[in-house]
Amino acid sequence: MNADKVLKQMLLTVALIVAMPCSLMAQTAGTTDTAKTLPADSLYWLSMPLTDSQGKHFKLRDLAGHLVLVSMFYGDCNTACPIVLENLQRTIAAVQPRDNKLTVLMISLNPTQDTPATLARLGESHHLDKMVFRLSISDNDAHTRAIASALGVKYRVLGGGEINHSTRIVLLDATGRIIASSTQLGAKPDQDFLKQIRAALKPS
Repeated sequence: MNADKVLKQMLLTVALIVAMPCSLMAQTAGTTDTAKTLPADSLYWLSMPLTDSQGKHFKLRDLAGHLVLVSMFYGDCNTACPIVLENLQRTIAAVQPRDNKLTVLMISLNPTQDTPATLARLGESHHLDKMVFRLSISDNDAHTRAIASALGVKYRVLGGGEINHSTRIVLLDATGRIIASSTQLGAKPDQDFLKQIRAALKPS
């Protein structure tokens, strides 16, 4: 196992430890059935609640069965986040997924300020395809940090509502495993990442 895989496993373990006390009592029989099919390194073990821009409540595991691009952002960001959104729009345009086989999940780093309404306005201002893009928030900072840790995203809240954060886009397979990622910051898609997405979209 190389260093990157060890690091990802460590980050996921830490996130699971943080999330476990908050989620253990919320597990249901349906969750148990789903868990039987999940690999040990699946992000779908994380059960922090999320709410999207339409006000719909869901959890990461609800996305199981599809490829998902996941990244983190916050609504008031005027530097890196708009670039990431542009990158993802161009990525979707380049790979042209069909039959809803690829979803883009954007999770806010600022659950105290971002709301479903503000996320909806953000999506409209960037002309995001609602059939592909899903902007969301978790319910508190602790859960947000657990998700960020699992995704390998680092961030620090500064004064004036600014958040200093790393940028990372990950590709999850149908079982929630991270199978590819990109940290390239730019409006133009990462070509190596595009190849990995296209390969994942090919029928098995």
